[in-house]
Amino acid sequence: MFKGRDQIQQAYRDDNVARQYVAERFTSPLGALLHDRQVKAVTDLIHRHGIRQAVEIAPGPARLTVDIADHLERVTLLDASAQMLHEARRRLETRRLLERARFVQADAFALPVIANLELVYTFRLIRHFQADDRIKILSQIAGILRPGGRVVFDVVNETVSTALRAKAGAGEYEHYDALLRPETVRDEARQAGLELESLIGVQHRYPTLHRIQVLVAPRSASLARAAMEILDRTGGEPLEWVAICRRA
Repeated sequence: MFKGRDQIQQAYRDDNVARQYVAERFTSPLGALLHDRQVKAVTDLIHRHGIRQAVEIAPGPARLTVDIADHLERVTLLDASAQMLHEARRRLETRRLLERARFVQADAFALPVIANLELVYTFRLIRHFQADDRIKILSQIAGILRPGGRVVFDVVNETVSTALRAKAGAGEYEHYDALLRPETVRDEARQAGLELESLIGVQHRYPTLHRIQVLVAPRSASLARAAMEILDRTGGEPLEWVAICRRA
């Protein structure tokens, strides 16, 4: 299992990982459902508050930004991995969005001075670290947000994920993930100088969603996705949340 700053950074400094990241994780019906829910959470926030510019930290191959950039005037992609930034540039160029983006190679624990931001979003980053490092990253982000600015990130739900991981086979989870409760997210945000505004649940009723992925998707991806859409919208405990925090 990859764990800690050095191991997490090294895991993404690989050309093959950068090229295959989206295909391996987010093109199946279940992965695409998660992707679409995350994109919607960010774009809804952009339109609700009239946000024009944003920074994505740890964008990887611009998985989210290829679907978010055309909702913004300008987006900065900041990643410690040169390989991921290269792939991000390639994918944005393919979508004819390159003119809206700029690229910065930097560490999330030592952000360059980009002050007074309206919005920062980051997925598959903060969740990989333990509490002290999670608060450090959030504090770094709070320091570059303007008052009223927001940060959006993903959180794994302890209530659902603990039972799933107890049944997982060896090596099924390559990266460490923090499993949290809402009160922990709220407290860590507060320690970083942020206020938790909302937690948007994604992948509700995950065990059943996963069964649809295994049993239905190999026969019909479109039918699996349609069934997942209906089930996900019925509610229940989500596997993850999209957290939105505001700087006071």
